[in-house]
Amino acid sequence: MKILDRNKPVNIVCFGDSNTRYYLGDTQQDGPRQEAYPEVLQELFWEAGYEQVRVLNCGVSDTQTDFAIANFQASVVDNEADICIFGFGTNCVRQEDADLEGYLEDMAHLFSLCKRREIQPMSLLIPWYAEDYCGLEGQMRLPGWNSSLCELCMIRNVPVLDTYNAFSGDPDGFFSEVATPKRHYSARATRVVAEMAFAMIAPYIR
Repeated sequence: MKILDRNKPVNIVCFGDSNTRYYLGDTQQDGPRQEAYPEVLQELFWEAGYEQVRVLNCGVSDTQTDFAIANFQASVVDNEADICIFGFGTNCVRQEDADLEGYLEDMAHLFSLCKRREIQPMSLLIPWYAEDYCGLEGQMRLPGWNSSLCELCMIRNVPVLDTYNAFSGDPDGFFSEVATPKRHYSARATRVVAEMAFAMIAPYIR
């Protein structure tokens, strides 16, 4: 992780899909902004006295890595990110023609775009989702895809937040849906994600 000066502006961009934006699957609409993990992360920094830290929620529902590449300039560069937390993969891995190689190539490209601009990249793992969301075959892809993403991040020296193993054992507690297949974080989960991100980032803002 790069060291940042806490007495100067620090911009953290959270760039991902519906689990970054915070989405309510049962009602098919975006949830309250204040319950999204980027907003909770902002609160944690302010409560800890990091007055110069700004956290931006650039999550857009139902997006994949091609969207991330196409919108990297507008979402990350134009917002003068010092740190970018990527949260893409759910909408890639669940496809019938899921392409792990293409996904890894896109993520590697996003990491390279960050490094060229001296932006510190980080990545969430792809979260668990219920078997009835896209079938047992789709669910069974998750461990392999996350293992491959972790390997890529290790090679590229990109910190990882484990948002797969942390939540997969307690779907009722960490995923919000009741009437439809569980696939989106609950408010309890978004707080845990924010706490994980804060614990990883804060020591490097000095």
